[in-house]
Amino acid sequence: MYAKTLASVLSLFGFTAASSYQDAAVTRCCTELAARLPNTTFARDASQSSMYYETRTSFWSSTEWLDPTCVFLPTTTADVEIAVSIFNANECPFAIRGGGHSAIRAAANIDDGILVSMKNVKDITFSKDFSTATIGAGNTWAEAYEAIEAKGYMIVAGRFGTVGTGLVLGAGFSYLNNRHGLGADNVAGYRVILANGTTVLANSTHHSDLHWALKGGGNNFGVVSHYELILHPSQGCFGGRYTYPHSSIEAVKKATYNYHVKTAIEDKDVHVLPTYVFANNETYGYTPVVSNRNATSLPPSLKAWDQIPHSNQTMKYRKYGNLANELVAGFPNGLVQSHYTFTVYPDEAYFSELFDLWEQFCTSMSHIEGFNGLHTVMPITPHAIAEGIRRGRNALGLERAKPKTTLSVFYLGVTFNNESDIDEVFPAWEVFVRTLQVRAKRKGIFFPYIMMNYSDHNQQVLASYGEENVKRLQAVQKRYDPSLVFQRLVTGGQKLPL
Repeated sequence: MYAKTLASVLSLFGFTAASSYQDAAVTRCCTELAARLPNTTFARDASQSSMYYETRTSFWSSTEWLDPTCVFLPTTTADVEIAVSIFNANECPFAIRGGGHSAIRAAANIDDGILVSMKNVKDITFSKDFSTATIGAGNTWAEAYEAIEAKGYMIVAGRFGTVGTGLVLGAGFSYLNNRHGLGADNVAGYRVILANGTTVLANSTHHSDLHWALKGGGNNFGVVSHYELILHPSQGCFGGRYTYPHSSIEAVKKATYNYHVKTAIEDKDVHVLPTYVFANNETYGYTPVVSNRNATSLPPSLKAWDQIPHSNQTMKYRKYGNLANELVAGFPNGLVQSHYTFTVYPDEAYFSELFDLWEQFCTSMSHIEGFNGLHTVMPITPHAIAEGIRRGRNALGLERAKPKTTLSVFYLGVTFNNESDIDEVFPAWEVFVRTLQVRAKRKGIFFPYIMMNYSDHNQQVLASYGEENVKRLQAVQKRYDPSLVFQRLVTGGQKLPL
């Protein structure tokens, strides 16, 4: 697909041999990888039980089930250095997969190129003073939590067990955001393989400009093989999730708004993920509620969630890894998916209106086989923004927000069974979400930040960080990737404006 598309585009400019050249280059890269790193490279085949098939389809969303020429599974940083050098020398397009938890087509897979899956880079080590843990990019958060919590610590990372480490290249919501800031702000260092095949450690004292850029910059600068994450002492949490019937939705709406403007600001040791689910033509609330204190009951700040009539709850004292695995249960891989995100200043009437419109849209699509909708809104508090500044700043541009005001990040997602329904669902879905954004702009509550982790392919994420930050990111890119390998050859994901 990639080669054919590229050939079609180049033919407009009089280039007619692009397809054969591209195919030959990719074949050469796959062959050289297999020769230099035996048992790491698997060529395209027709089997549904091969390592090739398992690797190219092991994604959260079937929109990522593409057709690479070969798949490459490194186990060390040195393996990745060799691979990137080969790709650069031969002009071979490639994609990089961490946890594979994106719904954007080709964000972490590729047609007619090389899929680099980091799934076997799973080492986890601790600094001598237990201030940081360095984890391989192939770990999921459930795997990382198991090792880290065994030592009596926790990291600011994903809330769902199957999510991968790429989360902290985008921003990173976590159970610990209100106290410690975003996941990206809690990365002490990145081990990065650059386009020339060399590895650098980017932190606050070495390659600090690259360290800053990776806190939100995605895959635009290199392949991250390891993340050095700040450790926070922890003995677990008191948490779980509440399931609310439709009759409780109005109360959930009110509690959600209060959480954004009061609770999350005043109590830094709590986390709530107010969520609505549409499934089987029915809407209900499905809300994780967490106290980060070592406790056996909810603190007063979270009592409101228990007082709302609910059909089920799983609250108990537990480890975060246990909670992360529970929350991901019931959300299967392999469905057709799309998700959008945008950011507003909290407004109670808008929150309520958006829910009503979202439910109407989902109902209009209930005839689509397997159609489900998901809607949540998450706060980035003033303290969380200040933590990002205190820890050396990030690339996200959140400091542009009004002082002492929470930012509310909406996530809106749909899933369904069959790709044949994409042409009906996706265009209507995009119009619907854009309409919501226009409503926010008209109310004067829209904030121009798009969180990469929840973005759609046609959202301009990095441009949303602000002109000053885009220019700074471009300067970092020019320094570390002057030939723009990670623009030209890694075409998937959210790219830095040229």
